[in-house]
Amino acid sequence: MSDVTSIRYDIGFIGRLIRSAPVIITYLAIAVAIALFIPWDAMDQSLGNFAALGLIGLWRYLWLLTHYVRAMIFEHFKYGQLAFESRRLPNEEKFPEHLFIVIPTFQEKPEVSRRMLQSVMSEARTISSKVVVVVNAGSDEEDDLFRQVIAEDPHSEIELMFVRQVGGKRRGMADALYALRNSDYQVNEDDIIVLMDGDTVLGKGILEKSLPFFATNPRLGAVTTDNIAVTSGASLYRKWYTLRFAMRHRMMKSHSLSKQLLVLTGRFSAFRAHWVLTDDFIAHVENDRISHWLHGEIKFLTGDDKSTWYCLLKEGWEMLYVADAHIYCMEDSGPRPFKQSLLKMQRWFGNMLRNNGRAIRLGIGAQKPFVWWCIVDQRISMWTGLLGPVTAVWAAIFISPYYLLLYAIIVIVVRVLYLILLTTEGHRMSFTDLPLLLYTQWVGSLVKIHGLFHLHRQSWDAHRKKKGEKDGNEESFFVWLVPKLEILFSFAILVLFVAWLVGFE
Repeated sequence: MSDVTSIRYDIGFIGRLIRSAPVIITYLAIAVAIALFIPWDAMDQSLGNFAALGLIGLWRYLWLLTHYVRAMIFEHFKYGQLAFESRRLPNEEKFPEHLFIVIPTFQEKPEVSRRMLQSVMSEARTISSKVVVVVNAGSDEEDDLFRQVIAEDPHSEIELMFVRQVGGKRRGMADALYALRNSDYQVNEDDIIVLMDGDTVLGKGILEKSLPFFATNPRLGAVTTDNIAVTSGASLYRKWYTLRFAMRHRMMKSHSLSKQLLVLTGRFSAFRAHWVLTDDFIAHVENDRISHWLHGEIKFLTGDDKSTWYCLLKEGWEMLYVADAHIYCMEDSGPRPFKQSLLKMQRWFGNMLRNNGRAIRLGIGAQKPFVWWCIVDQRISMWTGLLGPVTAVWAAIFISPYYLLLYAIIVIVVRVLYLILLTTEGHRMSFTDLPLLLYTQWVGSLVKIHGLFHLHRQSWDAHRKKKGEKDGNEESFFVWLVPKLEILFSFAILVLFVAWLVGFE
């Protein structure tokens, strides 16, 4: 695939580090230049006032380092052992008798659907399983496109099953699972069901690498894989997406060391069929919801991947990140890439937060202690991520404006080190990575805080919404006002906390 943004592990760490040297040197030179502008006596305020904030920062960086070390252990030790054990099985034991692939799609671009299905057919040839594709499309035209692509390949042995998508993606997926359960196919206990998006293209060897893990671990409920961005439109949006996936790659490896994850991405995840076809699982896909003290019952419109994850998590199933298998995400920045990135974060973080509270309440009985604490940390990190900039602005206003320059130096040095760590894991560093990283962390924290107090607001990307479809955001003045007051009060507490620690001149 010639337009792939990046493939991990292609030129090795040394090669990537050499390529990143101009970026690293440039940013460190900027930090030195800024330092030269700060007079020695410009900040006579005792740095002891910042000790508590420094300890908080140290804790966050140690937490980051913990994830990095865990990711390295998983990638270079644990995952290799698991992969060797699963892939040395005889072919008749590696793969299930049936592989069912459920693909919900709605008004997708024909060229995207064609590439997606061609990748499915290509990968289906690499395994011995009988492959059935359950097409959950929104129109006859989309169904015909699937038939046409299959017909163009006389060697394809894939069977198609059509279930019309009515009432949105969640209901469509549930209808597809019900239809599969009631079909003539004899779904065995060891069969596998893949849930994937209509704009996902499978990477080479993904089924060969992913499916054998189920044969060696009866407690494994689901696997998911690495994501690689293939975006059209603005180059800055493409680089932002690539950086996001590099950060995701690390976190998924770290979580997988505990045999559980924080999400089973809807782009591509494989599940044990006998569990996916239970009433409980299908109900979570179709009618998942939570109760909120202000907004009442919130029915999930998006985030089906979080619902499937929670359904497995509460039952104590193990999960695995297949680090050397990948899918390509076909994305378009659209005419307004900045707004599109905000919409993405609103959807991602909103889905995360709507599931976060109930996952925390599960405790460490159903989930691993480290994974449980990572879920708790999702509530903490949105606030600690803003402590630095808030402190810098406060100190600049009430103590000395040079504190902004000092903070800029800290930001550059720390984020360059962060990017170097990402480089060791396969990321290719670019000059735009540092500002994009700050955008992801700072603006992402603001989006999370807004989402925390607006759990009822949900929205698909514009191209996935049906014409005239509402997001369910109609609300009374009281319901509109209370979240705004909560946000205002929360930020006031944050500023007062900083003021108490730092003080005045």
